[in-house]
Amino acid sequence: QLRKFGLDQPVLSVCGDSTFFHATIPALINGVYNKSNFVLVVLDNSATAMTGFQPHAGTGETATGSPAPKIDIEKLCQALGVRVETADPFDLQGTTEKILDLINDEGGVRVLVSRRKCALVKAKEEKAAYRMRVNPEKCLGESCGCARICTRIFKCPGLIWNKEKGKSQIDEVICNGCGVCADICPRAAILREEN
Repeated sequence: QLRKFGLDQPVLSVCGDSTFFHATIPALINGVYNKSNFVLVVLDNSATAMTGFQPHAGTGETATGSPAPKIDIEKLCQALGVRVETADPFDLQGTTEKILDLINDEGGVRVLVSRRKCALVKAKEEKAAYRMRVNPEKCLGESCGCARICTRIFKCPGLIWNKEKGKSQIDEVICNGCGVCADICPRAAILREEN
């Protein structure tokens, strides 16, 4: 609908699962009702991490800790007639393909639910899947040509830039061992080791 004003780029909006339940559903309904054309990405980590991990309608637990029916984001969106896809954000290629497919669809309101348990909660509950390390012989630092995608663009707090060595390195205190950083290094200098 913004095309008549010269705005023809796709509209992509993002919210977390908690925000989806407390503020985004009315906007989604409004978008469907008014035949809007956009993609909503819901980052579902099953936690309200920014304010202290309070439960929400999608967690299956009330504020007092009692069990409650878990509201399914996909089913709720489908009930509104919205096309819904689900992706694992750790599958970078698969998630990217689904986002591009939804953007190119231009079929009204579309939703991608990007679902993975909150890394902070997971770290409390279980051992890290991987021990990550940077191979200093493969990491070319500034001369790699990748514009330091690992630390400047990806920005995982567990991956830091060592100014003295001019290379990236893993901060083992902060790294949660998810392994995603290994997928973004064009020189395969970031290594996953089974824990």
